[in-house]
Amino acid sequence: MSIATISGFVTAALVLVGIALAVLVVSVGAAAVPFFTHNRRVRVARREPLVRYYSHLAFS
Repeated sequence: MSIATISGFVTAALVLVGIALAVLVVSVGAAAVPFFTHNRRVRVARREPLVRYYSHLAFS
Protein backbone atom coordinates (compact mmCIF):
# COMPACT_ATOMS: atom_id res chain seq x y z
CA MET A 1 0.00 0.00 0.00
CA SER A 2 1.23 3.40 -0.89
CA ILE A 3 0.59 6.59 1.01
CA ALA A 4 -1.74 7.72 -1.79
CA THR A 5 -3.97 4.68 -1.29
CA ILE A 6 -4.11 5.21 2.47
CA SER A 7 -4.77 8.91 2.02
CA GLY A 8 -7.61 8.19 -0.40
CA PHE A 9 -9.13 5.68 2.00
CA VAL A 10 -8.97 8.12 4.91
CA THR A 11 -10.49 10.88 2.79
CA ALA A 12 -13.33 8.62 1.64
CA ALA A 13 -13.96 7.46 5.21
CA LEU A 14 -14.09 11.05 6.48
CA VAL A 15 -16.52 12.02 3.72
CA LEU A 16 -18.81 9.12 4.64
CA VAL A 17 -18.64 10.00 8.33
CA GLY A 18 -19.43 13.62 7.47
CA ILE A 19 -22.47 12.60 5.43
CA ALA A 20 -23.69 10.32 8.22
CA LEU A 21 -23.23 13.11 10.75
CA ALA A 22 -25.18 15.54 8.58
CA VAL A 23 -28.04 13.04 8.24
CA LEU A 24 -28.03 12.51 12.01
CA VAL A 25 -28.15 16.24 12.76
CA VAL A 26 -31.02 16.80 10.32
CA SER A 27 -32.97 13.83 11.71
CA VAL A 28 -32.54 14.90 15.33
CA GLY A 29 -33.45 18.46 14.43
CA ALA A 30 -36.56 17.36 12.58
CA ALA A 31 -37.66 15.28 15.57
CA ALA A 32 -36.76 17.89 18.18
CA VAL A 33 -38.65 20.86 16.73
CA PRO A 34 -42.15 19.35 17.08
CA PHE A 35 -41.27 17.92 20.50
CA PHE A 36 -40.15 21.26 21.91
CA THR A 37 -42.96 23.27 20.31
CA HIS A 38 -45.60 20.92 21.73
CA ASN A 39 -44.01 20.81 25.17
CA ARG A 40 -43.52 24.57 25.24
CA ARG A 41 -47.29 25.06 25.27
CA VAL A 42 -47.63 22.66 28.20
CA ARG A 43 -44.69 24.20 30.07
CA VAL A 44 -46.00 27.74 29.66
CA ALA A 45 -49.49 26.68 30.74
CA ARG A 46 -48.00 25.18 33.92
CA ARG A 47 -45.68 28.20 34.38
CA GLU A 48 -42.69 25.96 35.03
CA PRO A 49 -39.09 27.04 34.41
CA LEU A 50 -37.37 25.50 31.39
CA VAL A 51 -34.78 23.42 33.27
CA ARG A 52 -37.20 22.09 35.88
CA TYR A 53 -39.82 21.07 33.30
CA TYR A 54 -37.45 19.15 31.03
CA SER A 55 -35.48 17.56 33.87
CA HIS A 56 -38.74 16.40 35.43
CA LEU A 57 -39.87 15.14 32.02
CA ALA A 58 -36.61 13.24 31.48
CA PHE A 59 -36.23 11.69 34.94
CA SER A 60 -39.84 10.94 35.86
